[in-house]
Amino acid sequence: MAKIKKELQEYIENSIFPIYDMNDSGHGIEHIKYVIKRSLEFAKQFDNIDLNMVYAIASFHDIAHHIDKDNHEILSAKLFYENEKMKEFFTDEQRKIIKEAIEDHRASLEYEPRSEYGKIVSSADRNTDIVTALKRPHAYTIKHYPDLDLDGIINRVYDYVSKKFGIDGYAKVYCDDIEFKNFKKSIEELLKDKYKFAVKYMEVNGIMDIKEKAKIFAIQAHMGQVRKSEPDKPMIIHPIGVGKLLESFGYDDNVVAAGYLHDVVEDTKYSIEDIEREFGKDIATLVMGASEPDKSLSWEERKKHTIEETKNLPLRNKLVICADKINNLEDLFLKFEKSGKRDFSAFKRGEESQSWYYTNIYESLIFGEDKELPIFLKLKDILDKVFYKKEDLFLKDTIFVDNQDYYAKLKQLHAMKIELQKLKSLVTLPKPFVIEFSGTPRTGKTTIINNLYDFFKKGGFDVSLIEEFTTSKYYKENLKKEFDKMGLADSNIAITDEVYKQLQTALSSSKEIILIDRSINDRQIWNYRRFIRGDMSKEQYLMTREKYSQISKELIDFLVITYADSLISLKRDYISSLALEKRRFLNQENIDEYNNCLNSLQTLFSNSVDSYILFDTSNTSINDTSIEIASQILPVMRKKYIKAFQQKYNLK
Repeated sequence: MAKIKKELQEYIENSIFPIYDMNDSGHGIEHIKYVIKRSLEFAKQFDNIDLNMVYAIASFHDIAHHIDKDNHEILSAKLFYENEKMKEFFTDEQRKIIKEAIEDHRASLEYEPRSEYGKIVSSADRNTDIVTALKRPHAYTIKHYPDLDLDGIINRVYDYVSKKFGIDGYAKVYCDDIEFKNFKKSIEELLKDKYKFAVKYMEVNGIMDIKEKAKIFAIQAHMGQVRKSEPDKPMIIHPIGVGKLLESFGYDDNVVAAGYLHDVVEDTKYSIEDIEREFGKDIATLVMGASEPDKSLSWEERKKHTIEETKNLPLRNKLVICADKINNLEDLFLKFEKSGKRDFSAFKRGEESQSWYYTNIYESLIFGEDKELPIFLKLKDILDKVFYKKEDLFLKDTIFVDNQDYYAKLKQLHAMKIELQKLKSLVTLPKPFVIEFSGTPRTGKTTIINNLYDFFKKGGFDVSLIEEFTTSKYYKENLKKEFDKMGLADSNIAITDEVYKQLQTALSSSKEIILIDRSINDRQIWNYRRFIRGDMSKEQYLMTREKYSQISKELIDFLVITYADSLISLKRDYISSLALEKRRFLNQENIDEYNNCLNSLQTLFSNSVDSYILFDTSNTSINDTSIEIASQILPVMRKKYIKAFQQKYNLK
């Protein structure tokens, strides 16, 4: 530091360094001093370097991080360049070089720094030890992503560190730096094992959580495995469900951890000795109690042994076993309800043997215990539903006594919804699930929307219903007069733009499901009608078609379009409205034109959404239509949740 001008150093220490107190700890004053020290060392590798310039670059490079983290390098450079005091220390040419070097310091920039000064400070800004590499993104994440749970925090940091320091990471150095080379080898090795990474991360940041550690261990152990009865679901969904169930009852951390780990010894390469070495004797004992003996024994021998051994286990061991059985039986029950069939083909033994086993394991679990414990009551309830056909007799024998077929359909739908609730408890979708509704007038669209809103709302989903834009009060009072002055094509595009803004606003909410009456794809139908009528040029039509098709693909998950024979639609309108006056808009010609457009736009719908249903309601009741549409939407939502789960835990 001897070659740094005293006046420059004093000004920066007194006027610039205090600003770093506003940054997160990963970009605070300790980091700045670290970068200054390394920058001055790296400067020795170059000829004719002005150390005062190096000192200024390193001192200012992160100063705006608390203002705009995503563009802090640009704003930091601007703050330096506009600093009046700096004009006293550096020439205009020097200030330009310093400004560019500050702009060039970020590791994620795709170009090399424009000067040797930029290369020096950019290299000095790199981490050289694992502790710092894990602490800095932790500090950043908890400050800027406060809603993330520990799962989310670890996954975000793992992805960030992988992209920055992994084998093909973007972080580079432009100076000879043996510390960085050694660090890079160490971090690449750590990144190979997600479990070891997570454990190291929690240790470094003082947040060691035995439950999280167990969960991540189980995820890595079961990687690539799938559920026997539902091969599209990762196996780890079951252990995570067991762990979360135990946690929901308030049981201690070791019991919850054992819930996550309970299948590891049975179904993976790890032994009980591995579990004890990693998690201690208590958790190993809990896992061992939930593991069956040598699988070379017959199914009957193994089950008899489990039934007898379970009787005399401590309560904490029984809790893990009980949660495992509840989760398995709930999945089995939902599978039966969804399919309408009692199918045991995925199991080594049929219904009679399974009933014998689960009934006896329940008796062993409550042996010597309080059978009124909530977790035991939950097991008894699902046991009775699966094997003893327990159901709500009030619904069956009173409400739906004259409509058993309809009741059976509703039970299937209900089971699909319950499965979604279970998945929702494990993962959140990256954005609300958006269902757009369109269709011919008098085809039941509005009633169907209301039915689905009620269906999801009663199921505990946070649902938003967005009314049709062109019939809304906002449109009529604020935009209609202005849009009416435009040409038909221009007004239709303007409406489409407003509908897009409306949808964007809705997506920024915390809702889980958004039902929207006539959105992007409905406007696409109107654009096509304008085009075939000659109100819109082919060039304009194709341009808007491509633009809004892409927008729809990104934002809308399911498109529902209802239609009916034009004469049937007219009959419904006259019957429901009580009015016999001639209709101006709702006439047979317009309805036929709309229906023809729907048939012509099949390719557009295929390109605009991943899933859609074009449903003819001419000869179908509203209730049956609602059931059919819901039964097609729910599997799509199920896939979305499973995909989100796989992404959350980086499953292969």
